[in-house]
Amino acid sequence: AYHRVIGQNGEPVPRASVTVKGSSAGVTAGDNGNFEISAPSNGTLVVSAINFSSQEVNINNRASLEIILVPSNVVMGSEVVVIGYGTQRKKDVTGSTVSVKGETLNEIKAPNIFNQLQGRAAGVDIQNNSSQIGATGQIRIRGNRSLTNSANNPLIVVDGMAYGGSLNDINPDNIASVDILKDASATAIFGSRGASGVVIITTKRGANQKSVVSVNSYVGVVDVIDTYNLFSGEEYAKFKDDAKAGNSGSAPNTTNYALTPDETANLAAGVNTDWQDLLLTTGMRTSHDLNVRGGNDRTQYSFGGGYYRETGVTRDQVLNRFTFNVNIDHKLSERIKVGFTSFNTLVRSNRLGTNAYGAATRLSPLYKPYKDDGSLNFQPAIQQGVDFTQINPLTSIGNDELIRAFSRRYQFQHNFYGEVKILKDLKFRSTFGYGWSQTANNNYEGPNTVFNTNANTAGSRLSSVNSEGWQYTINNSLEYNTVFAGRHKLQAQVLQEIQKNYYRNQQFNGTGVPADFIQDYNWQQVFTVNPQGTSNGGAVLDERGLIGYM
Repeated sequence: AYHRVIGQNGEPVPRASVTVKGSSAGVTAGDNGNFEISAPSNGTLVVSAINFSSQEVNINNRASLEIILVPSNVVMGSEVVVIGYGTQRKKDVTGSTVSVKGETLNEIKAPNIFNQLQGRAAGVDIQNNSSQIGATGQIRIRGNRSLTNSANNPLIVVDGMAYGGSLNDINPDNIASVDILKDASATAIFGSRGASGVVIITTKRGANQKSVVSVNSYVGVVDVIDTYNLFSGEEYAKFKDDAKAGNSGSAPNTTNYALTPDETANLAAGVNTDWQDLLLTTGMRTSHDLNVRGGNDRTQYSFGGGYYRETGVTRDQVLNRFTFNVNIDHKLSERIKVGFTSFNTLVRSNRLGTNAYGAATRLSPLYKPYKDDGSLNFQPAIQQGVDFTQINPLTSIGNDELIRAFSRRYQFQHNFYGEVKILKDLKFRSTFGYGWSQTANNNYEGPNTVFNTNANTAGSRLSSVNSEGWQYTINNSLEYNTVFAGRHKLQAQVLQEIQKNYYRNQQFNGTGVPADFIQDYNWQQVFTVNPQGTSNGGAVLDERGLIGYM
């Protein structure tokens, strides 16, 4: 049944975000306010929309819900928006911006900011590129502006510095606010780098208060919304029988449409294998975050650590993420202020490819996954001519020696700043940022698996890829901000930014591993090795100025 989101005036609220509390399941309502969602009959829905206050609605076994949202009571004149390298009151901003607070984001328990922002920013399209655990999402601000896909990515700025890492590496629990600059007026201070929009993330900082310790934890499940509606054993036999009656007996992907002897025997025995069900499972998400915030009138601090674990809907997929964040601000005098920001991430994952699921959708339901002796039926379709290459997808599960797809990524960003108040309305700020990332991908595909149909060790394949990159940025800004005659506000800003980056990649591919347990631990025993490598770098000097009058 359809549910509906409306305002107090009875008009539909378009594109409202609807999520199931305590899980990552969610949908976006249509332009008419209607939506469908799978949720427990005793569950709770969290409904939010731009310019409306979020609302929690208990389902209470009701088949149809009409949810009335109340307009947000935020006073525009008092709301502060981060724009580029400073802040302004929202009513003073002439460009198109969207601001989402961290409290609003955390209403949805999700592993990354992509899931939390969906449906909460008008003109911003957020999509998941893959169902693989740890896969990155895609942000498009007011559509694509270039034929080159990477050129459509918005500029990401974290705590005032351009960020080149993955948004998946930022702990959502550490985000204080997200501001999205959408048009040329709002992004002007960033020059051409902001042509596809700018996403500004501000992390949590300390405050003049006693130390406050907060702990946030949640556990959720990850499930497949829907699977392919495949033939049962009897339906498949009927389909092949009908195809054989109207065909000459040959086809491009099989010797004929008739059932093989094994299929005929298994049909009589009542075999009906659901290959999807054997391969898929219910994944789990676990998140634990610890934060300490406090300070006094001179020093404020914020420390945070987080652990996130996810198991995928395909068996043997595991991701572990560790994060640690530090923010310190210290006032040396009434005119001088210094600070330090650091966020660090370690991600380890074991992710299988999509070949296994593809094989699960192609295999006949009239084949057995296991032989009579309990061992895996490696090539169930061996009698099916060309189709004999379809390998049992279960060969990808539960054998760490045969299949290995391990990835490790470590990333950190350290920023140091100093700020001097030269005059009452004039201040100078200089920031130095250094970021470094390292990624290692190690893959091994032994023989007789769904990924590698070679039957002997000479055909075993392995690869090892190591990527490393660093970037440093120096940002200097001189800002003048004053109000005169009681009503006239003048703001002027001069910026200089120096940036340098370097990236290198080393890759080794090999075939012919003597034994599965060796994998990539001893390359000297690999029969054939093919090394590859690349490196590149660049530097940018950018100077800009901005003047505003209200």
